[in-house]
Amino acid sequence: MHNSSIDDTKSTDGNDDRFEKDNISINEELYSVEETESQLIEKDKKNRFAFALEKSKINLDELANSIFFITVFIGIWQLIYLIGIWPKISLPSPLMVAESFYELLQNNMLILSIGTTMYRLAIGFIISIVIGMAVGLAMVKFPGFGKTMGSFAIGLQSFPSIAWVPFAILLIGLNDVGILFVVVLSSIFSVMISTYSGIRNIPIIYIRAAKNMGAKGFHLFRYLMIPAATPALIGGIKQAWSFAWHALIGAEILMAASIGIGHILLVGREFQSMSQIIASMITIFALGMIFDRIIFMKIE
Repeated sequence: MHNSSIDDTKSTDGNDDRFEKDNISINEELYSVEETESQLIEKDKKNRFAFALEKSKINLDELANSIFFITVFIGIWQLIYLIGIWPKISLPSPLMVAESFYELLQNNMLILSIGTTMYRLAIGFIISIVIGMAVGLAMVKFPGFGKTMGSFAIGLQSFPSIAWVPFAILLIGLNDVGILFVVVLSSIFSVMISTYSGIRNIPIIYIRAAKNMGAKGFHLFRYLMIPAATPALIGGIKQAWSFAWHALIGAEILMAASIGIGHILLVGREFQSMSQIIASMITIFALGMIFDRIIFMKIE
């Protein structure tokens, strides 16, 4: 009995030793995994920092190049002004344009005009996106309608936006609704075509795979079709914004808007103030660059 008791004690001690060794081994493995994870996290942080640094370097290079180009352009402009190739009324100096900017800012005309123009653009652009996407989805749902409407949409997309202005003046009148009408009809067809072609060009194998996994109806549309068609949609929306922007400025000029960037251009033409016209053109260019570089580039 005494020997049996000793053997049981030894067996228990052996099990305890093995259990302790197993615990040590597990702890070492856990520590190794944690160390590996921490190394991966640290490496990921370093990679992100290096990417951000490289991106900031690229942005600084682009900024330096832009400043250099603008400086050279203004220098050439000033030189042409000093030579006197054109009279001062036709080509003012950069300083005269800067003075026009100051006058427009001082009487709040430029700020109010930019706000009004942006408001019109936002309303017309949102209407174009909503209606264009709805019609594009209907074109996908009903193939016969899609083929017919697709041909009309391509033809109307190439229709000059300014050509809608006389139609809008006689149909609606010289008011903001007429301007919005021109903006919507100039941009809606790009959204319509991009929605239609983006969803139609989704590889059929994606749709079959999603259906085999149980996706159908709204879930198929929400989680497969929209993400797969997003690149085409973004391209179409960007093109539609460009068409809407061109149409809006033209409509504000031709439809004699009471306020807006186009109105500043119109007043500059009426009073033969080339400095005011150039100031308006620079404003249009700057707003276009802001939308392209800050908004659409980030979305893409």
